[in-house]
Amino acid sequence: MRRFGQILMVLSIGLLAFPYLPDLLSRSDQLPPTADALYVFPGKLETRAKCSARLFRQGLAPLVVFTGSRIRPELRAIGMPYSDAELGAKLAARAGVPTSAEIIIPAGRSTWADAAAVSQWAEQTGNRRIIAVTSPSHARRAGESLRIALEPLGGKVWVTTCERSYSDISGWWWHEKPLIEVTNETIKLGLYLFKYFLPSWLSLTPDSPSAGVDPQPAPSEKKSQ
Repeated sequence: MRRFGQILMVLSIGLLAFPYLPDLLSRSDQLPPTADALYVFPGKLETRAKCSARLFRQGLAPLVVFTGSRIRPELRAIGMPYSDAELGAKLAARAGVPTSAEIIIPAGRSTWADAAAVSQWAEQTGNRRIIAVTSPSHARRAGESLRIALEPLGGKVWVTTCERSYSDISGWWWHEKPLIEVTNETIKLGLYLFKYFLPSWLSLTPDSPSAGVDPQPAPSEKKSQ
């Protein structure tokens, strides 16, 4: 009976904490007046690209960086094999970012690898004050991954989102899309915690993927770095 009571208590705490998972996942920093670059994490590209365009127009940074080597099957099927980096740049250009201000890095197939790609670009160019643009449920994992990647260079990272985090009073868990998103991101955050974050915090060496970075300006206008 005692063991059953302990299990019941743990389950009860878990159920009480569950509605607040979005708060655990989210992060939004006080942004500086200016930075060296905005960086758009792949995923939810339309929303994040538009967000980066708005921040660019506000004068927060002179460059907008995109990573991601994944090509979506639906784009390949219609003969438009754009990588996530290329697609993000095109969407941001439509939202008002000049192609001359866009940096395309066709590398990275995970948040950790994307952060490595940005770090390598920052080391090559000296642009080390980065405002990362992502979504609320991805912000905690994305921000810490980028911080770990840039910290050896003396870099500084801020994270911002242009969407609202799911509210505990909205009953988000009753809806399929946010339930899947929050659950998946919670699992990924746990994985990153043990695989990457804890080793870094303990001054051990976490896995460090080779990003294979070849920074490219937007195709319509070549820009030297």
